Amino acid sequence: MRYPQLLLIAGVLFSACGCSEGTHDLDVNLSKSDQIRCQAGPDCESKWERAYKWVLESSGLKLGTKTDGLIKTEEPPGASRTLVIIVSKNPTSHPSIYEINFIGKCSSILSCIPSVAESRTRFANFVLGAD
Repeated sequence: MRYPQLLLIAGVLFSACGCSEGTHDLDVNLSKSDQIRCQAGPDCESKWERAYKWVLESSGLKLGTKTDGLIKTEEPPGASRTLVIIVSKNPTSHPSIYEINFIGKCSSILSCIPSVAESRTRFANFVLGAD
């Protein structure tokens, strides 16, 4: 009789554990809740510059790459919870329209700090001028 109670308690504790947060961050990485689109020319140039500024000011890591289509921070050594940021600018199926995508990840099995979802929202708000 005591065995089923222990299984129930263990199940509740395991499901409440922060262990699943790393997997949750991966799921959030794949979602596109904060879509950023821009028109080729001044609109994209302005948003891309804001994306670059946000990464420099918010990532806490050194910049690894910056091109017309990619912004990426360097990866920290070891199993860090620091968020590595990759931002790309890609053409869409519509002529002269681009999409700016945010990808966040960390090498720790624990969740990233700050979380991917929080960072993506702050990034989108800043790039779109809501901040």
